[in-house]
Amino acid sequence: MNRTSRTQGQPTLQTVERALSFLEYVAAADTPPTVQQVSAGLGLNITTCYHLLRTLLSRGYLERRSDGKLRLGASVGALFRTYQLGFNVNEQLSAIVTDLAESTAETSFLSTLDDRNVILKVLVEGSQPLRVGGLYVGLAGNEPRRAAGKAVLAHLEAGLKDEIIERNLADLNPTARRRFRSMLERELEDVREQGWSADIDTSPGITSIGSPIFGGDGSIVGAIGLVAPTSRFQEGRDNFLQAVMDAAHLASETLGRVTDGAL
Repeated sequence: MNRTSRTQGQPTLQTVERALSFLEYVAAADTPPTVQQVSAGLGLNITTCYHLLRTLLSRGYLERRSDGKLRLGASVGALFRTYQLGFNVNEQLSAIVTDLAESTAETSFLSTLDDRNVILKVLVEGSQPLRVGGLYVGLAGNEPRRAAGKAVLAHLEAGLKDEIIERNLADLNPTARRRFRSMLERELEDVREQGWSADIDTSPGITSIGSPIFGGDGSIVGAIGLVAPTSRFQEGRDNFLQAVMDAAHLASETLGRVTDGAL
């Protein structure tokens, strides 16, 4: 029977805690233990331990040798590989942003869709003497005006897209809101067709561009882009756009390989 215990004031399932403790005991043991040794070591009833053992064996988190001793099973390895893969993917995406900043000499970024916000996750400063300031990891909100936000909104399902837009337009009167929304919808159509979005002069003299990145299932994940003084952006516009779209394509390929298990 499941009962709850409390850790730091939060309710937890006692059965799950015991199962995790069982796994941790086996993992930390100097030599493979028996179920009796686990029972004694954890101070748990032997019958309870056998119930836990059967469950963990059936799910592949434990294996029982012919001599009755226990060791971790293949399912633990699968969890670890997935856990480790997350770090590898983050490192690869960060490297893509770094390469973009180095190839363009402009400040480059990666923003991702987390729940209902597009949040700046990676920021690499450009090497130009005059660089854009005011950006920081954790920047979120104002999605209908930011390049990264528009790149994501253009590919979101309608319900979530509408929720994000309306939340950010709450400060406008109804007439201004309808006008802005109409212009934004046309702009999002362009974003879907051309593969990039822009934020021009929301901050005076600054242009930001972003290109969407997708997971292996085709869902929108976020956007990669760069930000530069508008005068410099105009001079290198075509090169900047191509570099950003190439970086976004590479990021999408990287995320796709995660789904395929190829990384």
